[in-house]
Parts: sequence; C-alpha cells; structure tokens
Amino acid sequence: MPYTVKDVLNLNLMKKARVRTAENTLHTRAVSSVSVIEMPVEDFVQKHELVLTTAIGCNNDDETFRQFVLDIIRSEAAALVIATGRHVVKIPEHIIQLADRYHFPIIETPWEIRFSDITRAVLSRLNDWHKDHLKRSEELQRVLLNLFLSGATLSNAAEAIHQKLSTPVVITDKKGMIKGHSKKADLLIHSIQSFLQTSRMEEIFQQESSIAGFKIQTAHKVQGYLFFPYPSETAEFSPDPKEEQPLQHALTALALWFQREDAIEETKTHLKDEFVWSLAKGEIEDWDKAATRAKSFNYNIHLPYVCILSIPENMETLFNRSASGGITYDHWLFDQICLLEEQMIEAGEMLKRKVMTTYHQEHFVIFLETDTDRVHESIGEYLNLVEKKVKNLLPGLVMSWGIGENHAGVKTFSQSYNDARIALYIGRRQKGPGHRSTYANTGIFRALFALSKNPEMEEIALSTIGSLIDYENQRGLDLIHTLTMYIRHKGNISQTSRALNLHRQSLVYRLRKIESLTGRSLENPDDLFLLDLSIKLWTTGMVLNQK
Repeated sequence: MPYTVKDVLNLNLMKKARVRTAENTLHTRAVSSVSVIEMPVEDFVQKHELVLTTAIGCNNDDETFRQFVLDIIRSEAAALVIATGRHVVKIPEHIIQLADRYHFPIIETPWEIRFSDITRAVLSRLNDWHKDHLKRSEELQRVLLNLFLSGATLSNAAEAIHQKLSTPVVITDKKGMIKGHSKKADLLIHSIQSFLQTSRMEEIFQQESSIAGFKIQTAHKVQGYLFFPYPSETAEFSPDPKEEQPLQHALTALALWFQREDAIEETKTHLKDEFVWSLAKGEIEDWDKAATRAKSFNYNIHLPYVCILSIPENMETLFNRSASGGITYDHWLFDQICLLEEQMIEAGEMLKRKVMTTYHQEHFVIFLETDTDRVHESIGEYLNLVEKKVKNLLPGLVMSWGIGENHAGVKTFSQSYNDARIALYIGRRQKGPGHRSTYANTGIFRALFALSKNPEMEEIALSTIGSLIDYENQRGLDLIHTLTMYIRHKGNISQTSRALNLHRQSLVYRLRKIESLTGRSLENPDDLFLLDLSIKLWTTGMVLNQK
C-alpha cells in the first residue's frame, strides 16, 4: 500500500493531532512529500503533498483563510495540517464545511508540536516506504523474469502480479486483445470490454476512474497495457499510473513477452514475404513443396489469383505534415507500410477472398483470389474497399496501381506479376501517379516495344528527341513530359499550362525550346506525329526493358 495520511497520524508525535474533516478518506490519501506553506500557495504545493501551516499569512481574515484552504484543496494535496493556538486559535466552521464539501482532510495539531519534527518523521517513514517498495518491486521483477525464462504465459505473469498486489490483473496487447489475466479478473474484463479491440484503448484511463492502467512499452513503442482495479486498499503498490515509478520493474519484465512474440511474428512475416516474392519471380521448382509451404502460412496456391502492384506515392509528404512524435521517417514509414498491408489483407477477408501480400522494392505485391469469369469485377470490388480503408488510415495518400489481369488464373503468379509491373510503370509514365492501370490497356505500348527493337526505329526516335533527353539530364527541365502533356491536350496552351501548373508564358518558352532543340515545328502535323511516336517508343522501351 502507499504511505498514507493515516500512516502519518499513527506517528507517536501525532497522537495529539485531531482530524476535523474527511476522516474516512485518510487510508486512501497517498502522501508523497511534506512541506510547510504559508501565503501564497500558487504552484508551490504538489499533488499528494502533506501541507503544514500556521496560517500566519491570513492575518485572522476569514476570507483570506478560506481562499488559502481552497488553493490547497485545488492543488490536490494529501491533507492540510494546521497548528492551532497562536495565529489560529480555532478553525472556523465555514472552513470545516468547505473541506467537508471537497472530502478533504484537515488535521489540527497543538502549537507545541514542531513542524521540523513532523517533517523529519514523515520523510524518514517515506524513505523507509520507498526502500521497501523498491525491494518488493525488484522481487516481483525477479519472479516475472524467472517465469519468462521458464516459458510461462502472460496469464502466469498476471497471476504473479495478482499475488503481489492482491488485486485482479488483465494484460492486453496494444490493440486491446487480452493476452493474459489473473484469477478473479472477470469483473475487470467486463469493465474494460467495450474498449478492447478498438482504437480507444487510451480512453480507459480517461473515462474509467475505477481502473488503473499502465503502458507496457519498449523504446517509446507501446506493446500493451496492464490493468487492475483502482483504488485498491490492499494493493502492495500505488495504483496511480502517473505516480508509480517502481512498478516499471514489472512492466519492463512484461515487455519481454511482447518482444518475444514480435520476434516470432517478424520471422514469420519475413518467411511469408520471401515466399510471395518467390511466386512473383517465378522461382517455384516443385509445386507440391510450394503448396506445403503455403499451407504453413495459411495460403492456398491452387486457387486462381491475379497480381496487383501498388506504389504509395507521397509518403514523405504525409510524414512531414504529420505530428511524428520525434520518430524518424524510416521508423514511421515502416509502421505505415505494415498498417497499409493490414488494410489490404482485411479487405480480402471482408470480401471472403484469399490475399497474399509482400512489400518489396517500394512496391506492394498483392495476389488476390479472383473468379476467372469475373476478374475485373473482383478486382474493382477489392480495390474500392482497399482505397476506402486507406483513405481513413492515411488521408491524402496517393497510390498508383498496376493490374496483371491478362494472366489471372492458377499457378500464373509470375506471368501476372510481370503484366502488373508493365501496367503500373506504363500507367504512371502516361497518366501520372494515382491511377489504376490494367495490362489490357497497355496493348499499344507493347506493340511500340516490339517496334522499338527495330534498330532503324530506335535511331529515328533518338535522333528526333535525343536533344530533349540530353537537355533534361543536363538542366533538369523535363521537356519530354511538357511535350507529352501538350500533345495529350491537343495543343491547347491553356489546358496544358493548367495541367502542368505552369504560367502560360513559361509553357510557351518551353515549347519554343523544344522546337529549337529538335528542329521540328509543333504546328506541323507530321513533325508532331514523329515527336509523339518517338516519345512513346523511348518511354515504352525504357520501361519494358526494366522487366
């Protein structure tokens, strides 16, 4: 139990003290320090502080005295000890009523009891209490460490804490899933049930005054929570999360269970990622062995799948906008990628479709179970749901999608992946970020790719736009993209400048520079056709040669 006002009154020198108010609260009011305070109070009184006063600064003024006591109450002090006999002969009745209204203890002591003696005695007892408290905390930590090393569960750990605190205990992960609980914890579980498995775990601390909660964390990362009823008169530890430092010994030990679970999960995730990537790269030599391995991950590779690739385009921008809490971009990005992957898996579960995912080389690789007779509908339903979930998770996130629907089917993982890759890169190059591109829509570009393999066509394309490519590499001004947008908007200067977010005169300058570098006129239909064909041959060959 914490050191309380009742313990202070049990001191020999306090035998003549008289409790004037809130006597029934003394055993629950923790004392963490002691001080002598006169007017003014201001910020000099801490929470749980035992305040000693002669009220000399009140000058026998009832209203000043009342305000002084009210300030002490509002500071959340443990109690107020008033020395009577000189400056306060008798505590006024309105002061007694005020303290009673707030259930705040006022204690009267004779003038002859020196404050220095009270201070010395209380500090000595507090020192002894802290030593004993720390010893008990270290003992609990040793018990928990032995349980961990012996392979015990978190329920075993919860029961060990229950035995030490004499109060029921529940341990959850950071999402609210119960990982362990002690005996007699049914009522506690019922009290927090509505908060569990939601994003409102922190609200338990704010809304449930009858429950004490501690974060179990490592390196500022919350792993889970420890809950028990509050207040608990018989507990060995103070149940106030803001005040309880020695309990950190137990919380540190509990974190080991979560770290072990994280390590196991990370290993499993790594193996799953490797397996999905091997499917995408076509590195499966024995399908029977692959099926057995897939089963260990709860995958079924004998179903028809289609590959979908995705790139989150503006993660760094979102990081800069967010309140990152001091974490680095790499740590933030890792957390967000994991959360996005969870949304992709959950979307499949909601549609009752198997989903296999991995994140590799800044891409999400998704294999989605699909109906072979309604491939496009299956993909549309899935991506609509994913984008809805992603919008709620990371508002403003732009994602580009490539869909390899042409090879949707059984054991067509690598072919569908290659199709999705072509669709993604060509789509991004032609439409920009944030679009869905299907392999079927890339037919013209694949035809152009075949054409680009002709040496003469390659020479014509490079001789036509080679100067633009060189200028872009040297000056960093993307004239190729400018020309592409100009052609897409059918030579409309106003529409092109808006699409490029350029001033009209800046666009005109770029167009003149293009004519100057290429020796071609943008007013000549033949020249414009050759420029457009050359760009398409160059961009298509550049993308597909990365396959």
